[in-house]
Amino acid sequence: MFGHPLHPAVVHFPLALLLSATFADLARVAGLTTDTHIAAILMTGGLAMGLVAMGAGLFDFTKLETSVVPHAVRHMAVMGIAWLGYAVALYLRRETLSGGTGLSSLSIVLSVASALLLSVGGFLGGRLVYTFGAGVVRSSSPSD
Repeated sequence: MFGHPLHPAVVHFPLALLLSATFADLARVAGLTTDTHIAAILMTGGLAMGLVAMGAGLFDFTKLETSVVPHAVRHMAVMGIAWLGYAVALYLRRETLSGGTGLSSLSIVLSVASALLLSVGGFLGGRLVYTFGAGVVRSSSPSD
């Protein structure tokens, strides 16, 4: 957008929402809360914003240099699997969104595993920018 890649600007929202959902799950497991709704709500928002980030990423992907594409594909694969893991975790707890309080241990395990994958995918995305310069436009003068 306006000469800048859009993906790096929007990825913070799904990352924050989805990781917060996992922390809410862990707080429940630790006995700090009995609320099962907050994690489901955070997951719903994170998955929706994840779709926005994925769309922006695909748009930015078309502008990458060929040498960076294999690294971008690894990042996309890991993030896609993490997104699917959260989607299944949300599906397993769908009753909590309509007032239910049941929460399966499989849903929590998927949440934690997806958070780990999300962290790895975020690291890979950071490498794309900071190591390989994906989406970075080099300016000819320091004042630009």
